[in-house]
Amino acid sequence: MKPKWKRVFIFSSLGSLAVGTTLSLVRRSRKPNLPPLVYKKIPAECHRISLWTERFRTEKDGVERPAYDKYLLQATRFKLWNILDLARDELNEEGVPIYHVTVTRYIEFGEVKEGREEAQPAQKFYGTIAVTNSSGKSPGPNYLARGGILEIRKCNVGGATNGVETGETHRSEGRVLNYRLEYIPKHRS
Repeated sequence: MKPKWKRVFIFSSLGSLAVGTTLSLVRRSRKPNLPPLVYKKIPAECHRISLWTERFRTEKDGVERPAYDKYLLQATRFKLWNILDLARDELNEEGVPIYHVTVTRYIEFGEVKEGREEAQPAQKFYGTIAVTNSSGKSPGPNYLARGGILEIRKCNVGGATNGVETGETHRSEGRVLNYRLEYIPKHRS
């Protein structure tokens, strides 16, 4: 290769490297910074939680369709005790509540104008509730936050009031859109 062409090759390589770096930096600056999640501890008086996820894409009959999940979380008398986690005194005294979880997936069909949707058969299991942020971090069990990923650690229950984790974890496909806490009504005497 002649010296003239070597210089042209080197300068064109440096130019494309500079363009690539610039484009990479521009793309990074366009990503929206998500606000931090606002976690809310689930009160002990709460006996039921209805929770909806944002829409996400799922495959049904070989076609990608929009869908969302609805969770019904009912408090039980069962608790999960962890004697190894001594750093959290409040959880060791109370135990972590175990909820009966019913997950129903709604898949949308047809045009948006029709608004047709179909509910798939519900999944049912027991577990403890946590919400993780985009980096997978959570303040611990028994907290909720809009915009996070619902994470339920499945548990086996029965007999006594203690539960045992199975090692399986259920994660919501969509982020938490909204939730409603329901309380036991107090009877007036």
